[in-house]
Amino acid sequence: MDSRRLPGIPLQDDEPVFASPWQARTFALAVQCHEQGVFSWTEWADELSRHIAEFEKQAPVVDSDDYYTVWQGALEALVERKR
Repeated sequence: MDSRRLPGIPLQDDEPVFASPWQARTFALAVQCHEQGVFSWTEWADELSRHIAEFEKQAPVVDSDDYYTVWQGALEALVERKR
C-alpha cells in the first residue's frame, strides 16, 4: 500500500491503523461480508472507489474519519444492493 495516498491517516510501520473503534468495526464488517460471499473484492474496490470520488467532489479525504466514513457508506450501499 502506498501510504502517501492516505494523508492524515495514522500509520504504524508504514501501515494504516484505526483512530477509533468504530473504524475497526467498519473494516471488520467489510472483511466478514467478503468472507461470507456477500461481495467480491473487485465489487468492493469498485464501490469504494465510487464513494471516494463522490465524497471528493465536495471535499478531499483528509483523515481517517473521512476515509472510514466513505468506507462505511460504500459498505452500506453494497450490502443494500446485494440484499
